[in-house]
Amino acid sequence: MKIKARYPERVEYQSDTAWDGQTGCVCSVSNGRKVVADTPKSYGGREEGVCPDELFVSSLLSCLNNTFLDFQRRFEMELKALNLSGKAVAEFDGEGYRITTLDISGEILVGKDELATGTRCVQLMKEYCHISRSLENCIPITYDIHVREE
Repeated sequence: MKIKARYPERVEYQSDTAWDGQTGCVCSVSNGRKVVADTPKSYGGREEGVCPDELFVSSLLSCLNNTFLDFQRRFEMELKALNLSGKAVAEFDGEGYRITTLDISGEILVGKDELATGTRCVQLMKEYCHISRSLENCIPITYDIHVREE
């Protein structure tokens, strides 16, 4: 069953990069915000910015975080803490590197008598995060997220 979207039907995201003259770049996104990206030292870089793989994991975690928060607000659930960690494993296959697994872990602390709602928000977060939905058929994602109440 198709659900009526609460938000716009279509959204575009845009970024530009400019080489920094050495081993990285500056990424420019909306509203003039910038992120410095660089190559890790193990690959000959200066490591003076965020590695693109770290940005990839951070993007996934941020999307999961924000999706959780959307449902948390809808349910008017008391949230005390939301902490997620992610790990991407890239393996060399003889021709190049490929990310082979994504592991997401975390702990969420909710208010008293909110355990069931917090658990439901985690389920909805995994179901509706558009970045994880886009990756799910390409890269296995495992989740180990615990909800507890205080």
